[in-house]
Amino acid sequence: MKFYFTVLYGLWLMIGSSAHAEVKGTVLWYAEREAGIEPYRVRYIVTPGFMRSDEGDDKGGFVLFDRALRQIYSVVPQNRTILNIDGEGEVPQVPSTLSIEVRRSVDEKAPKVADKSPVTLELLADGELCYTAAIVPDHLQEAREALQEFALALAIQQSRTLAATPKEYQTPCFLARYLYATDFYLSQGISLLDWSEDGQRRELFDYQDGVELDAVLFELPDDFAIIKPPGQ
Repeated sequence: MKFYFTVLYGLWLMIGSSAHAEVKGTVLWYAEREAGIEPYRVRYIVTPGFMRSDEGDDKGGFVLFDRALRQIYSVVPQNRTILNIDGEGEVPQVPSTLSIEVRRSVDEKAPKVADKSPVTLELLADGELCYTAAIVPDHLQEAREALQEFALALAIQQSRTLAATPKEYQTPCFLARYLYATDFYLSQGISLLDWSEDGQRRELFDYQDGVELDAVLFELPDDFAIIKPPGQ
């Protein structure tokens, strides 16, 4: 698979140590794409207490996830606001009317990452292929757990607004991807590449573990307005 080679040979150091470093963590860079737009870079910075995502600009907008409190904060400097999403709660059980399946396959001939063969996982809902991910099991566990926690926190908010979501959008794949099985691959490994048939795609192209980080990266502005999404 070409993307396996991209990950294997495209990993190189892009993040330097801060002169005022106070904590250590993991930094991952993904190239992400949505249907109809050009790919863009997203940086994920993970520590035991937080996960921050941004486009690599320490002073621009960012999303901060407080892992202990399960709170998501989307910081927008342009209008000086912080959207606070409460991720506490439990994801509802899969209803009996919805069939969700995860297919797993291993290509032993594919290049290994961290001495492990990549695993491909396919999410199906009512027999329809919804999402696919190529993962590395048992690798970068702190980052994997943070990304899984974040996905589940978003699913909690999705469950609050489901009743207000038009029925035509509540397709089996929508329900599986964003509510009932949002962590189907993150529960098993860190993503090398994940994609859907509708054009969404995310590819890991760089990472570094044990990076020294400035703790200010995980602080919120104290003079921004806090707003809440519907359902909270």
